[in-house]
Amino acid sequence: MMRFNWRWALGAILLYIILLVVSMPAAQVINRLSLPANISISGVSGTLWQGQAERLQINNILINDLSWDVSAWSLLTGQLAADLNAGNMRDASSIAFKGPVKVNLFNPESFSTEDFLLYLPVAWVLAEVTLPIPVAAGGRFRVNVEELDFDNTACQTMMAYGDWLNATVAGTQGPIELGTFSAKISCAQQQFVVDVAEPNAFGLTMQAKAQQDMSNLSVTGQFKPDPSLPQEVHDAAQFFGRPNAEGYIQFKL
Repeated sequence: MMRFNWRWALGAILLYIILLVVSMPAAQVINRLSLPANISISGVSGTLWQGQAERLQINNILINDLSWDVSAWSLLTGQLAADLNAGNMRDASSIAFKGPVKVNLFNPESFSTEDFLLYLPVAWVLAEVTLPIPVAAGGRFRVNVEELDFDNTACQTMMAYGDWLNATVAGTQGPIELGTFSAKISCAQQQFVVDVAEPNAFGLTMQAKAQQDMSNLSVTGQFKPDPSLPQEVHDAAQFFGRPNAEGYIQFKL
């Protein structure tokens, strides 16, 4: 008579549970969650480990065509590691991103990423930031995050590079095309720091600082509009002050 092997039975049960969880439809789980009032998700398909959502909205942030690929093995290390993909990289009016993200399961406010690519419509960003003067601008921000370590609502490490693509500002005769502006993005003393350097159409050199929630924005720099820009740009520049000996106008906001 064969002896009952508890090890094989236990292994079979564990394997069954793993297969059950891996194949569990994401919609069945998400539809049963009590999400905060500021978060909504719809059009969910696939599984918890490899799934998609047609629409995710967090406050005023609308994300379309979100997909995820979660590494089950990462859970053994106390982390949730996933490759994310969302939006259309060619659609300048929508938010889009792709790249890996790691979240600490014991402290969900701690996360990190590397080689993460993000696109943001300029109009949406300006609508979320309180500026000292109204700005009507167009184009798209592209941010390539080489490294980010965010811990307990504070940025610990960040190295990223950003571009304002197809930059435009509103003029009396229509949008004024400004080309591309490039910046280096980092964090210091729990603040995000953006450094803009020439060359660009404005001859702009600038450093902007803001808290994690984009409050307490401060900006310092100087600029010298390119002679090829419309006269109204040069006229508007005079409101910021007089040029120095090198033709640059310094400002502080």
